[in-house]
Amino acid sequence: MRALGLLAVVLCGGGCARETFPAAAPQAGHAPGSLHAFAAPPPGAVPLSAQPHYAALAAPPMAGVVAPAALPPPPMSRPDVPQLSSSEIPSGDACLAELARTSVTHHRLEAKRGITTPVEVTGKIGGIHFGSPLVADCRFVLALHRVAPVMADLGVSAVRFSGAYSYRMSRVGRLSLHAYGLALDVHEIRFGTAWHSVEREFSRGLADGCAPTSPPMNQLACRLKATRLFKELLTPDYDSDHANHLHLAIAPTDAPKWEAVPKKRPAAPVKLELPPPAPDEGEPTVEPEEPPPPRLEPKTAKTKPKAKPKATKPAKHRPRAHRPRPLAS
Repeated sequence: MRALGLLAVVLCGGGCARETFPAAAPQAGHAPGSLHAFAAPPPGAVPLSAQPHYAALAAPPMAGVVAPAALPPPPMSRPDVPQLSSSEIPSGDACLAELARTSVTHHRLEAKRGITTPVEVTGKIGGIHFGSPLVADCRFVLALHRVAPVMADLGVSAVRFSGAYSYRMSRVGRLSLHAYGLALDVHEIRFGTAWHSVEREFSRGLADGCAPTSPPMNQLACRLKATRLFKELLTPDYDSDHANHLHLAIAPTDAPKWEAVPKKRPAAPVKLELPPPAPDEGEPTVEPEEPPPPRLEPKTAKTKPKAKPKATKPAKHRPRAHRPRPLAS
């Protein structure tokens, strides 16, 4: 019995013995192979909080908390250009006199439909060559002469255009400013010694075309617009019809002499019903005789026409059959 008790004590002591841990645990994590061991994420991995599944589980924003305001857009570049106005440009003889005081080689033309003061330019305008002879209104030529220094500051030396004066209607159903000789469609511009095409080298959708980093074509369009000289300055950003040119036009100051004026319609004649004249005193009045009633002719019964007798065909003659005579006996 005493041996059995000692054996039980030894077995109980061995089974109830606890594992002893060191006094200081390592700070670099758990021991390898344990349930709490972890590995560092590989470089460049997307964190779990940024994945769509975990982003959907994010807590909604608290009520009453105002989100920080967005940063304001950078300020637009303000080009140093003069402020011009087309209303200050004279017309008629005053325009011709001012144009004669410039160095623009030109001559006056005969009457052109739609143009108040037609001229033809054969030389440079403000030191810029415009290629083929330019037919336009005198006011538009003066406008180009006043804005030429702005173009020269960017190195513009020549311009190629497709249309200036053209008597035609616009898409909205009114006369285009080309019909007045007050517009120009520019397709190519030479900056220094290199030609630039509007269709290929105008960057669409730029927020700041006047920035020094913008293409020269965008800078030119932005500077011309900043002068406020042109009523219409349309670029490829406007629509597909202007995808390959810059449309420049100034506002007319007076109606051209060829402008159609609506004519007043003549008033319809008014018929006056006058009373019949009163008869003279002492003369008997004669009442007009009433017309006799129309004579009615008695209706006669319609008789049917007699039917024509049908033509009968004559009977055909049938010859008698020949009977042989009996022979005498």
